[in-house]
Amino acid sequence: MLKLALFALVVYGASNIMIFSSIFAKWRNFFGVKSENPGFFGKLFGCFMCLPFWWGVLLSVFMFSPTLELMKDFYSIPKEYLSVFFDGCLGSSVGWLIHTLQEKLEYRAEK
Repeated sequence: MLKLALFALVVYGASNIMIFSSIFAKWRNFFGVKSENPGFFGKLFGCFMCLPFWWGVLLSVFMFSPTLELMKDFYSIPKEYLSVFFDGCLGSSVGWLIHTLQEKLEYRAEK
């Protein structure tokens, strides 16, 4: 459970830094996030559903796969390949959910 929480926080934190922080402002400008026709990376750095998906995939491949742990009892499916996709989906959903909750709380605090 601790690994799942760490997975979620890393995905959200990394995505939040890359999409909103001043650290990556030059990269966002370089990829044209706010241009009329952004390319793949421009869309990626401006979307809080897309970037956490890819962070989930990267963490799954290089560090830890929460869904592989959950699917370890299913022997009839190619779980290694599916878990990478599912971890991307998990990262996207967790990142989007935390981001949406944060925006709601900020909106209520402003009123």
